[in-house]
Amino acid sequence: MSNNITDIIQQWHAGDKQAETDLYQFAYLQLRSIAQKERARSAKKYGDSNQVLSDCINNTTALIHDAYLKLAGSDMSHIENRRQFYLMATKVMRQILVDHARSLSAKKRQQVTAVQHDDDNRFEQMLSMNKMLDNFSLHYPRQSEALKLKYLLGLRNQEISELLQCSSSLIEKDLKFSRCWLQAKMI
Repeated sequence: MSNNITDIIQQWHAGDKQAETDLYQFAYLQLRSIAQKERARSAKKYGDSNQVLSDCINNTTALIHDAYLKLAGSDMSHIENRRQFYLMATKVMRQILVDHARSLSAKKRQQVTAVQHDDDNRFEQMLSMNKMLDNFSLHYPRQSEALKLKYLLGLRNQEISELLQCSSSLIEKDLKFSRCWLQAKMI
């Protein structure tokens, strides 16, 4: 298998069936790596027995399989290079997280409880953040791409600057601007 995802994508577009297999294998391995990094980050930040790790959506295998199935079911004919592939993966990850939050929020609404839990607020915040991110993406596409690559795929600033073909300092500014814009909208 070729190590260059752009080459694999170009071969796949040319009709190479092995390249299609290689593309899905690459996607699976990338998603697995991302999920493992996120679980390790969560364990380091919150401890090994935190709610985030015990939540099935954050289970490495479950998250990879959900993301892989969504990717495999997506129209990838417009993907021509590594950048577009990663941006598609961020879209898929975001959809999974939002769908999961919506599902849990709906279950919470169906239960009759006297006290509102912190989880309810967390789900509402996630859905609200999703709407804000859609609005942000319309007005600031490059900054939005940087934000998604950073926080949904866990890429480092240098990796983002290579994918978006701009300097690391611009990526740092874009991320700072993105966080400030979103925080201002959350107030």
